[in-house]
Formats: sequence, C-alpha cells, structure tokens
Amino acid sequence: MAMSKSARKAYKKAVRDKKKKKRGHWLLLQKGDSFKEICSKLFTQLCVVVLICCGVILADEFRQSFSSIKLNDSIKNIYQSVQSAITNLTEGEMLPGAEQLLAINPDTVGYVCIEGTEVDFPVVQTDNNDDYLKIAFDGSSNKAGTVFLDFRDTLTSKKRSDNLVLYGHNQRDRTMFGSLKDYKKNLEHYKAHPTITFNSNYHSDVYKIFAYFVTEAEPSQTSDGIIFDYHNYIDLSDRAVYDRFISNIYERTQIVTSVDVEYGDEFLTLSTCSNEFEPSRFVIFARKTRKGEDSTVDTSGAYLNPNAREPDWNAIF
Repeated sequence: MAMSKSARKAYKKAVRDKKKKKRGHWLLLQKGDSFKEICSKLFTQLCVVVLICCGVILADEFRQSFSSIKLNDSIKNIYQSVQSAITNLTEGEMLPGAEQLLAINPDTVGYVCIEGTEVDFPVVQTDNNDDYLKIAFDGSSNKAGTVFLDFRDTLTSKKRSDNLVLYGHNQRDRTMFGSLKDYKKNLEHYKAHPTITFNSNYHSDVYKIFAYFVTEAEPSQTSDGIIFDYHNYIDLSDRAVYDRFISNIYERTQIVTSVDVEYGDEFLTLSTCSNEFEPSRFVIFARKTRKGEDSTVDTSGAYLNPNAREPDWNAIF
C-alpha cells in the first residue's frame, strides 16, 4: 500500500536523522544518548583534544629544531668563510669572523668548534646565565638557546679568566651541546676528537681534552651534601683552589689521557645537561695549548678509567 505524502516525509526525515546520528555517534553528544554513551563520547573528545595538542606541540618542536639548524648552518658558513681568509693579525686586532658575528649579535664573545662533530657554534655572554637559555643567536625565541660563556668569566683582547665555562643545551637534534654525549665512556670517539678549538673575538686557540664525566648538580644528590661545583672555579690563581679543581676532576674522569696539566695553565670547560638522572651534568675539561706546544694529541695511550668516581647512585635513587 502506497504511503501518504506526510508519511513519506516523516520516513525521509527519520532516515536523515539516523544517518546523521550514525556519522557522529562515536564523538558528538546527541539527544537520547545513554549515560554510558555520554561518558564514552566525553572521554573520546578529551582524547581528540589531547591528540591535537600533542600534534601542535610536536609541530612546534620540529619548527624550532629546523629553525635552529638552519640558523646554525647559516652562521657557521658566514664565520668559516671569513675565518679561512685570515692573514697575520696584530696583537689586539679583532678576528674577521668575530666582526661578522658581532654585526649580527653584539653579545658575541667567541666561537667553539670540535672538528668532525656537530659542535660548531658562536658563543655569547651577558651579565647573567639566563638570557640565552631560550634565545637563539639572532634574537629569536627558541628552546635550543645559544651556547654562552659564564657571566663571571672575563674574556677580552688583553685578559681572560683561568677557566672559561661554556654552557649549551643537550638538544635531541644534536645542536648546541647535544652531541657531547658521544664522548661518554667512548674511547674511540675521544681518540678521533681530542681537541677543541675556541676562538675569542681576538685569539684563536686549541684546547686539549684531558677529562670528562657525569656529575651531580644538587647537594641532595650526594650522601654528604657536597657536590663538585666545577662551574665556580673561574679564578685558579690560588694554588690551593687550582689543586682542588684538578683533584676533583681526576677523581671523577671517565678517561685517562696523555694530556698533562700544571699550575698556571688555562682551561676550557663545556657543560651540558645529562640524561642519567635529573638534574645531572656532563662536563668536558680541556687545557689550552701552551706557547710553542704542538696542538696535536697523542691518544695511543689513552684508556677508560676503571677507578673513576661515579655519581652517588645510592643518594640519587
């Protein structure tokens, strides 16, 4: 029997409503939903929101990483192209590469490079150790930050501190100091990369790596509440302070090298966060090549230190 016009209209509306409900039944709240369906949909909606937020955060992470890598490559090309053309400079004359970097960022104090690794970055310094934690070299906001020199250090054409301490983030994309972890208990990596080149705005110097290790960052991470505050050893003119600095390093170093150190030497310290526990630091120590000394390092006798003092695992965990 044929349906009336009103019946057909009602039937079509019912079909449309059914399809509409079917399309959105898994996500959208609808009239007639049971309590169980409401709870399920609210949970699903929450999951969708979380997923979208995670996607946004991940996209921003990739954006910042790409931006950081692109900027670093650009700065590296600018600096190296100019530095390669260096001729004899008079004492106190600024390096050509420094002039280029200072034009981009007046906080520039140098450039650090470990040949054959990803460490190849400009170094800045301000009156604190916070400004460049999340600021890129060009002034843009970026969680990778910029490698910076401890604000207490002095580094001019005529004077420099006994120990220059550089800080850089341990980036997962291996920018900044993210690749320093390759040294950890890795004899072959050390042998392939035993030196660090650090150029101030006025001098180009090679430093020989003689020690590195993971260490605690907070007194609560040690049984006696005492940590090795390596970053506070800036002035080593006092012999007792120097001896304490070196003895703490030798006690902890993961590697034993042929590089000797003596009172009056100048040092470079690279510091970054580590992943063994939170918070922890991985630190590399290098000694400046002395006047008239060859900058090459005999690594044939280097070995991993079996007696290295480890972090205080009992206190940490």
